[in-house]
Parts: sequence; C-alpha cells; structure tokens
Amino acid sequence: MIDALRGWVMNVCTAIFFITAVEIILPSNSMKKYTKFVLGLILITVLINPIIKIFNSDFNIDNYIDAASQYFDSRKYQENYEKYKKNSIDNTTEVFASNLESICIQKLKEKYPKDDYKVGVEVKYDDKKEEFIINEIKVGVNEGKVKKIEKVNVGNSKEVNGQETIDNKKSNSITEYLSEITSIPKEKIKVYKL
Repeated sequence: MIDALRGWVMNVCTAIFFITAVEIILPSNSMKKYTKFVLGLILITVLINPIIKIFNSDFNIDNYIDAASQYFDSRKYQENYEKYKKNSIDNTTEVFASNLESICIQKLKEKYPKDDYKVGVEVKYDDKKEEFIINEIKVGVNEGKVKKIEKVNVGNSKEVNGQETIDNKKSNSITEYLSEITSIPKEKIKVYKL
C-alpha cells in the first residue's frame, strides 16, 4: 500500500513538473488555452488513476490507449462516420422538407385564407456539391369546397393519379408567390386541386 501511495505521489509530482515546464515554454498565443486544457486532462487522469484502480483492479490506461489506437488503425471509425453522416443527412433532409412544407402552408394561408392546402416537398442531398436540392413542390389546393373523394383501390390494382388542375390564373398566382418567397424556380412548383 505504501509503495502504491509513493508511486502515485511520484506520478503526480512528475505530471505537475511536466505541466509547469510546458507552460513556461509555451508562447502566449491562441494555442495556449488548448494546451492548458490538454495538460489539465493529463493531470486529472494522473490524480484519479488510483481511485479507478480501487474500483477496478484490472484497469490499465495503456490497454485503453491500445484499444483506441487499434480502432483508428482498423479504419472502423470511417465506416461509423459514413453511417452517422448518412443518417444525419437523411434526418436533415426530412426535417428540411417538413419545415418547408409548413412554411409554404403558413404563407399560402396568409395570402389566400379561404382555401386549404396540402404541400409535399421532394428534397435530395447532392454529395458532390454538399447541398440540399429541392426537386419539386406539390401544392394541393381545396378552394373552400367539399374535398373530392379519393379513389379507393382494392386488390392488386395500380394507383391512379387523379390530380386535377385548378384554374390557370390561381395556379400561376400560387406558383409565382411561392417562387418569390422561397426562391425556388417556378418549374419546380406544381399546383393541383385537392
């Protein structure tokens, strides 16, 4: 026990001596605060090492360092990074499309309060340009009338696209308005009757 305590005190003294020497040598620039942070982490590790060994006698920081080194050498982190990046892009795409749909509905209700709207946005992510691209915005308009009954398909029959167009004047007005507020080309905005 005394040897362990003596070894711990020696490690703490050595760490403090090392940290002090590095801080004296460091120039006063923006890297100094980052270096102090890392040196503080080293000191904390040296201080709590015996406490960790009390609870886990098999604890050896060298094993954890070796495991981390092997992890980075095996390139598994790249696979995980790509997986998390893809999930993040997919989630961001969904949220972006949902937010754009909500904004379009809100703005259309402000401009044309008598009508009801259903907006669908098709968005994809371009890896080369690293940006989101809006392929199409579909705007369904119910002009204050009873909604048309949707066709029900039974069995294996194919779905029929029964989207009627509304009058050109209103369709053009909605298309121009959405294009103006969202900076999306008019060709990508399709208006149909609900």
